[in-house]
Amino acid sequence: MSQSNIPWFSMITPVKGMLSTLRVKSDQKTPWYWVKCRDEQFGIAIQIPLQDAQYIHLNHNYYRLNILKIRGENDDCYLCIVIGSSELSKVFYHLCLDLISSCEVSINYIDTINIVKNRVLAWQRLFEKENKLLTPQECMGLIAELQFLKEHWISKISQTGVYGWKGPLGKSQDFIDEKCELSVEIKTRAFDSNIINISSRQQLNSPHSLYLIVYPCAMNTEQNGITLNEFIKEVRQLISPQEYAIFDERLLNVGYIQNENYDSFYFNLGKPKSYVITEQFPKLTDINIPIGIGKVKYDIDLDSVSEHLCPIEKLHIKGC
Repeated sequence: MSQSNIPWFSMITPVKGMLSTLRVKSDQKTPWYWVKCRDEQFGIAIQIPLQDAQYIHLNHNYYRLNILKIRGENDDCYLCIVIGSSELSKVFYHLCLDLISSCEVSINYIDTINIVKNRVLAWQRLFEKENKLLTPQECMGLIAELQFLKEHWISKISQTGVYGWKGPLGKSQDFIDEKCELSVEIKTRAFDSNIINISSRQQLNSPHSLYLIVYPCAMNTEQNGITLNEFIKEVRQLISPQEYAIFDERLLNVGYIQNENYDSFYFNLGKPKSYVITEQFPKLTDINIPIGIGKVKYDIDLDSVSEHLCPIEKLHIKGC
């Protein structure tokens, strides 16, 4: 994408007033504006009633990112999300488009503001990571989780939908349904290997019924398979509009934003295998690790745990 396609570069820095605005082309009830500030910060904004602005409380302590209330020339008021780093303009533009899309289901500007405030927190975490691309291994892990979300979790297992996708939030397992007392951990392996990596003592330890789902996965540079951008687009089309915001926030939590560089790599997923995690399954937990040992990481050879295999349909029955 060239700079000519990014609206802020064609906007004039205001001489009078604090803000110049450009209406975003959108059919939403709440109008959006591209904005440019006198101090050269730029971003996106919604217009809010002046009489309500005093009741909107904001946290200004963000890194590279500011959320501001700015009064316009005509006694109007804007809630603005702005940055001052031109090198982030392309990334920030895509984030703004995702935000507008996520707010499509908002009933009023109050709903929109709540989504905006939550999204800014997620953006802050992303900018702290310096906007690094996901590694190929991270891409494969994300695709496997999304495949399970699409094919099994939403349609056949849990009523929690995208909200039950907990891995991006740093939970011990990738999918959790408290009501059904069900937890699912997703792993990938190479097509020619049966080794998986466990990254913590909590990963195979849960008070719920726990299952391990393993997808064989491979990456190639030929146009054989699906790209991460394409896969995320497919999943987004399957979820309800009410879940767009939470879905986008989960993606931000794992460090993903749409980037054309992801279109250079194609991924193939094989048929998954499902394992039920019982006390007999080989694992390291707080119970069997001596006091004094800190973080643990270890490998499991799936050839040695074949007796724990179970049909993935068992999860469909376990779900509620």
